[in-house]
Amino acid sequence: MDIITITFAHFCAQAPKYTFNSRVAMKSNCEPSKWAIARVTGLRLDDDNIWNYTIVFDYPLGYCDELPESELAGEEEFLCLN
Repeated sequence: MDIITITFAHFCAQAPKYTFNSRVAMKSNCEPSKWAIARVTGLRLDDDNIWNYTIVFDYPLGYCDELPESELAGEEEFLCLN
């Protein structure tokens, strides 16, 4: 697979916290052990310089959603909480 490097020239642009194929969990009000686990399949930087992630949940039907970074937890966070 080819490696693609993207450089942002805008002074406000920050690197995304999660990258393609990263395992993440969708944060919710329930206990962390019950958070829905997913993989990042897409990235989008909106007009306010906030990263939005397209994620596919680890469900048999592969439900997907787009969520901002603030609603996601990285693998190291949800593995520690289980």
